[in-house]
Amino acid sequence: RKRIKQAVILKALGATRRRILTSHLVEYGLLAAFTALVAVMVGSLAAFVTVKRVMDLDFVLAPMAIVQALGLSLLLVGLFGGYGTWRVLKARPVPYLRSE
Repeated sequence: RKRIKQAVILKALGATRRRILTSHLVEYGLLAAFTALVAVMVGSLAAFVTVKRVMDLDFVLAPMAIVQALGLSLLLVGLFGGYGTWRVLKARPVPYLRSE
């Protein structure tokens, strides 16, 4: 609901669909990147503790797996976020402006 309200206000002020979509995708991308990095750090720490202490094996960090996970998360967030934003941009602004 907040996204629709924000997009309606920006559209009423003259923002183009492309600009609104770009700003939302940048926001989603930053959130996805930060979340993925935190997940990689916490997951790596948990894997390290499990492999070293519980299994008593050597821990090997796989950088390519990390890059793939980060890339996939950014792609999925971009796709779903872009779809959601596109739905918001198709909404008619008049009913939302009248309700305020």
